[in-house]
Amino acid sequence: MFKKKRLLSLLGLLLLTTILSACGTPASPAAEHTGSGTSATSSAAAKPEEATRMFTDVQGREVKIPVHPQRVVYVGSNPGDLLAIGVKPVGASLSVIASQVAYPELLQGIEDVGYPYSQEKVLALNPDLIIFDDWDVKGLEPLEKIAPTVVTGLDDATPTKERVMLIADALGKTEAAEAWFKTYEEKVNATKEKLKLKGDETAVSLLLLGKEMYIMGNQGLNTTLYGQLGFKPSPGTQKLVDKNERFVTVSNEVLPDYMGSAIFVLTDGSDETGALQKQLMDSALWKTIPAVQQGRVYILDSKFNFDDPITLDKLLDEIVQVISGNAGKS
Repeated sequence: MFKKKRLLSLLGLLLLTTILSACGTPASPAAEHTGSGTSATSSAAAKPEEATRMFTDVQGREVKIPVHPQRVVYVGSNPGDLLAIGVKPVGASLSVIASQVAYPELLQGIEDVGYPYSQEKVLALNPDLIIFDDWDVKGLEPLEKIAPTVVTGLDDATPTKERVMLIADALGKTEAAEAWFKTYEEKVNATKEKLKLKGDETAVSLLLLGKEMYIMGNQGLNTTLYGQLGFKPSPGTQKLVDKNERFVTVSNEVLPDYMGSAIFVLTDGSDETGALQKQLMDSALWKTIPAVQQGRVYILDSKFNFDDPITLDKLLDEIVQVISGNAGKS
């Protein structure tokens, strides 16, 4: 994914294209490594004949893939899509997102192929299947020369469930994916019970990164707030959603135009972002916003702006924690 749909990144413009752009415990990510132990230097002739099948990816491409892929390389920014269904790729694009996701400990043992990916590193891993989930389609052709490559999501904001189910199909993990989403839906319902929302609450997601502020539209955290928990977009945010806008840059002066009855602030914890956050929250304008006056401002780490299954699961717990922690505050 390094998609424009997760546009914001914690490492400047590169990570900016990463971030913008949840029942129980996620399926064990430590399940099969999908590694057969085949040496990267083994010749193709030395490999036993593998059963294959035709697979149709998100672009409608027909690709011949292994029935039981053993060495999977993932190019994108949501390795949690694979980990949640029990598949640990031998390689993935980790150089930008490894320290920015909500599950860094689960990435241990995965070889970093870089972002943009290194063709040499991918080749050295001797993959038998490559999962491509990046916005830059120019990177697709070189990968096709290395191993069968399927596209599972691009800059069209493919919904999480649709994207993960496609990946699960390619990996022979459909049952695991269906089980994960069933458990997730149960947890969503339990979370809504805990939050005791009345149904008329409006919410806005404000992302702070470095010196910039963004209002999230139809992506990131809002897919959970609006799509799962029952918050409604604030009037200003609704305009972005109606236009299918992923985000918009804002200044202090226009913030009141977007505010709702609840404000979720995403921040990366860097010094530069921290300075912006302090400046904003110390401002006279910020203190006039009703949600601020009523103590309905909830601070979240921007790592929760990803939309892979593991992050979505952890996000439900985080939302309950921050809202419960603010209860009674004004």
